[in-house]
Amino acid sequence: MPTLYHYVHCPFCVRVRMALGFFKTPYRSQVLGYDDEKTPLDLTGVKMLPIFEFDGEKPMNESLDIIKKLDKDNVLSNEFSVDKRLNEHLDLIGKSVHSLCMPYWIYTPEFDESSRSYFQRKKEVKRGPFYRLIQNKDEHLKNLELVLTSLEERLNPFYESQTFTIKDIMLASHLWGMYIFPEFQFSETFHQYLQKVKSLCHFEYHEDFWRSEVPLK
Repeated sequence: MPTLYHYVHCPFCVRVRMALGFFKTPYRSQVLGYDDEKTPLDLTGVKMLPIFEFDGEKPMNESLDIIKKLDKDNVLSNEFSVDKRLNEHLDLIGKSVHSLCMPYWIYTPEFDESSRSYFQRKKEVKRGPFYRLIQNKDEHLKNLELVLTSLEERLNPFYESQTFTIKDIMLASHLWGMYIFPEFQFSETFHQYLQKVKSLCHFEYHEDFWRSEVPLK
């Protein structure tokens, strides 16, 4: 059975989980500790997840490349996945979501004491102390609200489309982590959009905390 090595919180890993669910592809889920450097280095030579190991093939660790390989008939319109405007929005979303959620993610079942310490040490180099991220939450929330408001008009009902595409997986995967933030609620428009994506992808964010294999649905 193919194996997905991933982090539960990681939006790029969530992309692949959503695609696997959309295509109803059975796979073995292997959630790695964030401080596990050996496994990804042994598999691909770099500490970067997700990694997807197709049966009998060399493991891959670029989320969109993995999805393109899964999408043999181009159902998700992958040729349009390089969208400068969407990528700019995703960059803005990522800055806000990670600044808001990282101090919360580390207390989910995905982390133990060792991986929590490793994650915080690594991320604080780039973003500063976690306590300061929490102190500045209003600024990050405001920035996120601004970009989400500008995106709402592009949901028709999917992102700039009447049909579900790879762009919806890219957008939803970057936003899903915000459901863990206690002082934030999506607008009704965005919440319904994300729930629609969830349904199409048979996606359960917390599933991999208690299940090691995701069967064909």
